[in-house]
Amino acid sequence: MYRSQRRFTRSVTIGTAAALGLSGLFIAPAAFAAPAASTAVTGTDYAVKAQALLSDDAIQAVGKNADGTVVVLTTGGDSAALDEFSTSYPDLVVHEVDSEIETNATNDVVGGAGYYVNVSATTGGSCSIGFTGWSPEGDPAIITAGHCVPDGTTPDTDLTVPAGDAAGEPALLAPLGTFGFGQYGGVGGSDGAVGDLDSIDIAVMDVTNDALNLEPAVTDWSNTADLSASTTPITAVGTVDATRDIAKSGRTSGLSEAPAADIFIEAGWAKVSGREVYGFGVWDLQSEPGDSGGAIFQGTTAVGVISGSADATGTNRAYAWGSDLVNGLAHTDGYTVAVELAAPVLTSPTNGGTVERGAAITGTGPASTTIVVDPATGDSFEVTTNAQGVFTFTAPAPLGAYAFTLQSKSGFSLSPTSAYSLVVVPAPLLAPAIVSPANGSSSTADITAITGTAVPGAVITLTGDVTGTAVTSAAGAWSIDADLSYGIGYSVSAIQALEGLVSPAAISTFNVVPTAAVIETPANGAEFANSAAPTTASGTGIDGATITLIQNGGTALTTTVVDGRWSFALSASKVGANTLVVTQTIDGVATVAESGYTLAAAAVAAVPRDPSLAATGVDLMPAGGLAAVLLLAGAAFLAIRKKRIGTVQN
Repeated sequence: MYRSQRRFTRSVTIGTAAALGLSGLFIAPAAFAAPAASTAVTGTDYAVKAQALLSDDAIQAVGKNADGTVVVLTTGGDSAALDEFSTSYPDLVVHEVDSEIETNATNDVVGGAGYYVNVSATTGGSCSIGFTGWSPEGDPAIITAGHCVPDGTTPDTDLTVPAGDAAGEPALLAPLGTFGFGQYGGVGGSDGAVGDLDSIDIAVMDVTNDALNLEPAVTDWSNTADLSASTTPITAVGTVDATRDIAKSGRTSGLSEAPAADIFIEAGWAKVSGREVYGFGVWDLQSEPGDSGGAIFQGTTAVGVISGSADATGTNRAYAWGSDLVNGLAHTDGYTVAVELAAPVLTSPTNGGTVERGAAITGTGPASTTIVVDPATGDSFEVTTNAQGVFTFTAPAPLGAYAFTLQSKSGFSLSPTSAYSLVVVPAPLLAPAIVSPANGSSSTADITAITGTAVPGAVITLTGDVTGTAVTSAAGAWSIDADLSYGIGYSVSAIQALEGLVSPAAISTFNVVPTAAVIETPANGAEFANSAAPTTASGTGIDGATITLIQNGGTALTTTVVDGRWSFALSASKVGANTLVVTQTIDGVATVAESGYTLAAAAVAAVPRDPSLAATGVDLMPAGGLAAVLLLAGAAFLAIRKKRIGTVQN
């Protein structure tokens, strides 16, 4: 089932228009990463059991539906494999059909619009074009079914005359191309296997006829004189969605449609003429020999190519099997489907309107695609639409007319261009930024420059404690020299002017302060014995600065830093914590440093021994300690005496 979606240019000498036109635009190769199989059809255990089931001649397909329920197609009769499989999947749904799935290619000569595979000088077959596309190099290509390519061959193909498709021998319309890749079943022509996403039915064809005009659309076969006269555009590529109606187009049976409810397997594997193909199944989606490779689509989204079908028999329904397009394309080394892209639309400002320099220009286009912006002057550039199809870019700095074109791009697919023109006008100037020194800051180093940012090319005027002008660089930076030493409450004000506009002022108020004096001795946190209390405080500072010392909140002592040093004689320190507060002042600006140290209490002196008393071998206790011992001894004697008295009384 091949539906040609190309259109011949009128220079081709033919009596009828070319087959389906699909031209223009393709999804980028990255969009075709192989999808992960659904939960219901993944896992080694499932794959082994499902493969054993599909090995039974009566079983035609196994997969999952939209609810995740396992679905099995069988031609009926007793099946030990199905009985065994159902023990692991008791909730599975079984559909009985009367015939096996067969490919819709034909080795017989049949009439119809599609393409003819030149297997040899005397043999060939008919299939249908699925979708037009691009090679990895951006050359025109065709997407179709892999079983249309005899294993191990790359035959040439010809388009057939659409009006003759329903008749007998096909009439060849014009050369089409040569197969570049084809795979039917597993890798290397193997039968394939359940759980193996390499089990596919896909082929790509490199178009060799430059006279053909490929269009990104699928014909509805309502006009066999010109298949491109009535089509459905293809705007996206995706996997089958079991909530959407589905349709197919092929050279033998034309257009067929089915409701979403007829998608009975959303993802699974089926035996198609003996080889297993990953894809989906649809009831009553009419398909006949010659339709192989034809397009399966939902709305304007391409989802698959016809792999095979089975006729209705008795009370059982006909059904078709589609090879998953996204998964199949992932095996083609970069072939993509051509898609129709809408030209981008400018939304704000409106065409012919004004825009402030640096302001946003916005528009809409196909979601998640590239928008090429090509100005009348200057280099083109690209932006990307978001998931809602919105894109934005910045208005340029030069004032005046700004003409540009917009074009959507996806892979090698391109939309028509749309042309727009705006007028760039000056934007209200905001106050420039004063970066250094920052407002409210204090610096211990001299201020040698006032710096900031503003609009490139603007003139900066600085007033206050520093005055001057500067022109902002192309990067938006400006700097004006300064010479500010120690001081409190410095203030500068900056404005920017550009093209007759003047901004509000930016103000920065700041201080330049000396570094704090360094207290070397006594060191902060030092501990001193009572007999070794510090007598001097000393350290370093700025030459000529005034140093004031306050010890423990007492009287302030003052000195001057000479050769970078200062020192003071300390008054008596107190037992416990002591504090030193050292203030360094220069040009009326002061900074404070603090240090703390601890002085231990004096040691208690021992009571001297009377040399007239005999030595007992031990030292006498201090007087206080001896008195305490005597008191305790007296109390003990009194208690003993009372006890003895009590005994006599008894």
